[in-house]
Amino acid sequence: MRLPFILVLFTGLFIACQPVAKKQEKIATKHLKLNLQEANRLATLPLECIEQEYPNKLGQVLTSNHDLQTPRELHPVFYGCFDWHSAVHGHWSLVKLLKEFPELEKADSIRFLLQKKLSRKNVLQEVAYFNGKYNKSYERTYGWAWLLKLHTELHTWNTPLARKLEQNLKPLTDNIRDKYMAYLPKLKYPIRVGTHSNTAFGLSFAYDYAKVMHDSLFEKRIRQKAMQFYIDD
Repeated sequence: MRLPFILVLFTGLFIACQPVAKKQEKIATKHLKLNLQEANRLATLPLECIEQEYPNKLGQVLTSNHDLQTPRELHPVFYGCFDWHSAVHGHWSLVKLLKEFPELEKADSIRFLLQKKLSRKNVLQEVAYFNGKYNKSYERTYGWAWLLKLHTELHTWNTPLARKLEQNLKPLTDNIRDKYMAYLPKLKYPIRVGTHSNTAFGLSFAYDYAKVMHDSLFEKRIRQKAMQFYIDD
């Protein structure tokens, strides 16, 4: 008699908790809405490290003494915030916050830094790094995903600054996009661990980019791979 009673009890608790859970979800959503005060606080985080060169985790393959350069020399755009992908999503954070809150306290500083870092010259040097013989898989796919996310954010931001930065970033974005296109057919199974290498995370940001940019071929390849990996989940 104990088992049915326990099942009934847990069923009752589950049903009874549904309205409470929905109410708590609404409260949480309300409190999670970003405001200017919090946006100003969040902006200080990437601003603090965007030009902080050390400590730095390069994660590179050395082919000669020439590769032994400083992070700033190797990655003139994305050298701050400890590693490459953190620097990328630090830039995305600044773009996103400035896009949503143009009245940020440090808006002028953010605009200046974005233009300084995301210059065409700097971006082309990043492209050269990715074209290195042993750098084909560098930051695959977590860093790739964040780079595409940054480009998507710039593309959907309707300001002259965003158009300039997007155009400057485009050579690196195209490089990453092409690397993704070449990589997906070779990917035989998804990496499911809850860390940077998670396949679904990378695919989701890449898919958002493909949709926004109306890149039907890229979108189709991502969709095919996602269906192959996750349709039976």
